[in-house]
Amino acid sequence: MSTNIVAVYGTLREGLDNHGLIAECKRIGLGWLTGYRMHNLGDYPGSVYTHDDRFRIRVEWYKISDDVLASLDQLEGYDPKTPDNSLYIRKSVFSPYGRGWVYVYNQTLDKAPYMEAGDWKRHAQTIAKLQNTVKHQDAQLA
Repeated sequence: MSTNIVAVYGTLREGLDNHGLIAECKRIGLGWLTGYRMHNLGDYPGSVYTHDDRFRIRVEWYKISDDVLASLDQLEGYDPKTPDNSLYIRKSVFSPYGRGWVYVYNQTLDKAPYMEAGDWKRHAQTIAKLQNTVKHQDAQLA
């Protein structure tokens, strides 16, 4: 069984909705991937390669099996046989741990807002805190 290295930056990060797909895999690091820009697509982010090191995204690095990689391909809507039609494509990247993969958004961004901080987990935690504050305020008014 071969091992792959993957960078995750959205709902696959620890503590977020889809992390269960990689929860049993070994997390080998946390860092920034430069040259990528993150956009808010609503329930999840999309990142694109920019060729510009002024942009970066927060990633967690994992070692995963081929079976888990196939599951991630399915989650991300990536079909290696028809990459042009895929929602995301798997792009080869260099990491501190060797050559790895990252999924980049493969559709038009339209009006998806750019996320300057490049950190989806921080964004999700901020939204959750705001929602809890609103619920608490609503409960006090009732």
